[in-house]
Amino acid sequence: MTEPRDTDADWPRTIAAAVICGILYYLIASPAANIEESATLAPIAAPAPTFMIALLWRKPAREWFPYLLAVFTAMMMVGDKDWLPVQADAGFALLNVLEIAACVMVGRRFVARDGQLDTLHRLGRFCLLLPVAVVAVVSALGATLGADAMQGDWWAEWRTLLVGNGLAILVLVPVFLVWSQAGRFPAMSKRDLPSLFGALGALAVLLGCTAFGLSEEIQRVLLSLVLAGAALYGGMRSATLATSVAAVLAVLLTLYDLGPYRQDGLDSTWRLQVDLAGLAVLTFFIAVAMRERQALAARMEQMRRFESLGLMAGGIAHDFNNVLGAAGGYAEVAHERLDASSPARAPLEEVMSAVSRGRDLTEQILLAARRGDRQRALLDLRDPVGEAVRLARPLCRAGVSIEFAPPPQAVAVHGHPGQLTRVALNLVRNASQAARSKVIVSLHAGEAPGEIPLVGDLPRDYAAWLEVADDGTGIAPENLPRLFEPFFTTRGGPGGKGTGLGLAIVAGIATEHDGGVAVASSGEGTRFRLLLPADAHAAPQSATQTTSAPAHQPQQQPAAQEEAQTLIGNGECVFVVDDDRAQRELCEDWLAAMGFEPIGFDNPELALEEFALEPLAVDLLVSDLDMPQMQGNAFIARARALRADMPALLCSGEARVDELAAALDVPGLRKPFDRETLRRAIIAALKHREHREEGKR
Repeated sequence: MTEPRDTDADWPRTIAAAVICGILYYLIASPAANIEESATLAPIAAPAPTFMIALLWRKPAREWFPYLLAVFTAMMMVGDKDWLPVQADAGFALLNVLEIAACVMVGRRFVARDGQLDTLHRLGRFCLLLPVAVVAVVSALGATLGADAMQGDWWAEWRTLLVGNGLAILVLVPVFLVWSQAGRFPAMSKRDLPSLFGALGALAVLLGCTAFGLSEEIQRVLLSLVLAGAALYGGMRSATLATSVAAVLAVLLTLYDLGPYRQDGLDSTWRLQVDLAGLAVLTFFIAVAMRERQALAARMEQMRRFESLGLMAGGIAHDFNNVLGAAGGYAEVAHERLDASSPARAPLEEVMSAVSRGRDLTEQILLAARRGDRQRALLDLRDPVGEAVRLARPLCRAGVSIEFAPPPQAVAVHGHPGQLTRVALNLVRNASQAARSKVIVSLHAGEAPGEIPLVGDLPRDYAAWLEVADDGTGIAPENLPRLFEPFFTTRGGPGGKGTGLGLAIVAGIATEHDGGVAVASSGEGTRFRLLLPADAHAAPQSATQTTSAPAHQPQQQPAAQEEAQTLIGNGECVFVVDDDRAQRELCEDWLAAMGFEPIGFDNPELALEEFALEPLAVDLLVSDLDMPQMQGNAFIARARALRADMPALLCSGEARVDELAAALDVPGLRKPFDRETLRRAIIAALKHREHREEGKR
């Protein structure tokens, strides 16, 4: 995931590799020296630039010079075998160097820096830019040089070079890029059986058509069926291998005057080139389209699983919040009633601490289940990421460092600052646990990268993305599809610390922010990329201007406790509607301590019947949201139909309570809550009624 280190010890190895590549380049290009006519298949018979393009694609630019010098030297040695003057040989050698350098620079900049042609967008840019645009310019220079040196026809020279070189790059560069991983070619495995069958099928078709003298139309049809089958069943690896085998064998047969393309000379050569180019483009696009379709189907299936988990988690979290609220509330009441010297205060403090941890776990489950807080603000992504890096550094094990250099310009996104800090912290902590020695954190903004997220969606236009890369051993391919599932972890077992919620929370927050998470992993490390929609023209607020509400209220100080015990009521009647008995009774006790006269109901329909008898006798409604007989927002709405100015308070453990409460123009209260939070919410509800009455006057 990181570029090779620039150390003096690497240069001898680089020079040795360049010398070996130069020798190989000479051996591959030598057969072309004996082909003197420009109308022949010389450009296809010399595919040396293709492997050098693929080799340099993933190398940093500082390492290119030895390889390009080796190419120039090899081509000068090849040029000694022909009758052209040394000036012409030097010109063609420079053209080879120019073609390789231009293809690598354009490919890394505009196609894919990692060399993976895994999306239709990348594949389309590759086909248009390298085999067409770059080769067209290089071929024009070569045709000018060839026409001057050999007194040939410029147009014929240009067409031959364009189609020949373009076809070689179109067919052979993808197979080198797709099959190579970090500069190495992996061994064949069971998943490569379709590739093997596709290559054998292409061989069988070409040899069979040659042996039985079949026409080029029949060969074209049979070959297209074999290549399409290889693309459908084996993906891009199978498609590139089968296409390259078919192209090389078809060229060799034609060179030796065999096969259906031998009979017409130049015209048959042109048809061969056009047919091979068309079959290659068709096969590659089928393979990539099938990959994107399979990825989309997998994402849809994953979203369906997450939706089911979300519904289940929402219901569980609601009931769990009621249990936590009752346990924490009664522990708080008991703690306050005991003397400061009582030995029972310490165990009660442990109970309240456990309740706090339970609240945090509930919040994590809701975030992992795509049911987090939907409130958004325009902010600078540098602030939450910087805070996450600051929090993660002290937690790293010895020998692991975290590098983060924020960009100079603001990265504006619409998001929840607390959730973005959490997602960045989870990614950095996950990377630090997997890294050997280094974690690199970076922020970027611009056109959305052309890669398919493993979860979520790719922002359409302007995007901001957080990259977290480690130099660990990578992620096993079989674990990638389940990476973001809740409670799935590879760090479990004896001594394991994984809970399986960290990356699930990352996926949940990314999805809630209309973004996605892309993952790239190899034996040299893993890179997580969090992609979010961004605003290129907005001015985000800084960290000092935008702050998130803390997940939990701090432990009350004595002054706050004294304030909480102050009576704010004077015998006012309050209806408490909640189907959970413990939570309802605890809320009644708190209200009574505040000076109110609470009346509890476990059924909102019964509460509504009682309210309808004399609406003016009730001063406040405190209602839970999720109840089997009637939703709390519907209960408040029906009570408001009987008394329009009825103050109310809507409570729930779900994030949507804020949205539903705002629709009713009442305060919302997130469960579980303590007495002080309830007191502030009641004051807000009563003041809200006063403001409404003043507005009417």
